[in-house]
Amino acid sequence: MRTIHEVPVQNADNATTFKLLGVVISHTLSWDDHITAITAKAAKRMRFLKKLKRAGVSTEDLTYYYQAVIRPVLEYASPAWHSSLTKGQTKALEDVQRRAVQIISNNVPYEDACSLLKLCSLAERRLELSRTVYQQIARVTRAPLPASSKA
Repeated sequence: MRTIHEVPVQNADNATTFKLLGVVISHTLSWDDHITAITAKAAKRMRFLKKLKRAGVSTEDLTYYYQAVIRPVLEYASPAWHSSLTKGQTKALEDVQRRAVQIISNNVPYEDACSLLKLCSLAERRLELSRTVYQQIARVTRAPLPASSKA
């Protein structure tokens, strides 16, 4: 079995795509397969959001469900891939949030509903997550190395 950074990867020798730590990696290094996979996974979770809406769950609880269950699927490991997305891929991700917001807000226009629900665009969130990760890495690399203990 082949490994990448000591993580075993099955069928990596002749596969066109493979999943590594939850991220679908393509042999072309395109994110199309990953975006397709996560939007499909989020769409499955969206069905339950619709059921909750029909059951009369409050807007606040629907928003919480979206933020806790659906949005993390769309943002998982995004600092690794967000800067390489095409406009179409960015739109595909934003369309998932757009559908969720329409369900939650009874078809209020997207920008107005986002403002009412205190949600920013997924692109803005991915950028902020990437900045945070970069700052954490920069902080660690600037920190002095611990003195090695001599035996």
